[in-house]
Amino acid sequence: MADNELTMKLDGKDVPFTQGETIFDIAQRNDVFIPTLCFDPRLKPFGSCRMCAVEVKGIKNPVASCTTAATAGMEVNTVTEVLEKHRKTLLEMVVSENRELEVSPLRGVASQELSILVEKYGAKTGRFKGAQSGHSRLDDKNPFILRDYDLCISCYRCVRVCAEQEGDYAISVMNRGFHTQITTEFNLELRSSACTFCGQCVQTCPTGALADKKALRHA
Repeated sequence: MADNELTMKLDGKDVPFTQGETIFDIAQRNDVFIPTLCFDPRLKPFGSCRMCAVEVKGIKNPVASCTTAATAGMEVNTVTEVLEKHRKTLLEMVVSENRELEVSPLRGVASQELSILVEKYGAKTGRFKGAQSGHSRLDDKNPFILRDYDLCISCYRCVRVCAEQEGDYAISVMNRGFHTQITTEFNLELRSSACTFCGQCVQTCPTGALADKKALRHA
């Protein structure tokens, strides 16, 4: 073992890690599945969706694995009855606000992430069905990006990729709570914003709320 290599228990198995790694980093490297909705490997850990929560021995409540740094001797469980129920409930709440789940994979490379998780956890129950947050901007006449915010789950991946990867800050968030809305400066069309139509926001969206108009047209 290298001098800077430490160990922890992951689902009962001793695994090595280096200082500064998160539980999620270690799980990925060891092919241990932890579900996420707000994660993109290009972005800084955010911890907003709480899907990646895991149980850590000695800590009362589950912690977000993507923002929790590993420590020597830590004992982590990624799959328990409590965690699976937690994940299913979160997905049921997310789905309750979406107009639809089944969207064309041509909308973007990540557009199937939510529907895949809903299928995996059997979260199509409709028990939280009610009012919806997020309003689509189908009136935006730009020829490249469909802004179908009825499908938005407020994971903020689009906002963060625009800022962290492109440095454009063309996409932002307005309002709070149930009235949260992904938008642009002064709630204008994308053509009137700092958007360069690079498509990064489309390719990171896990629900297809942002979609490739050109691909859909050709289909």
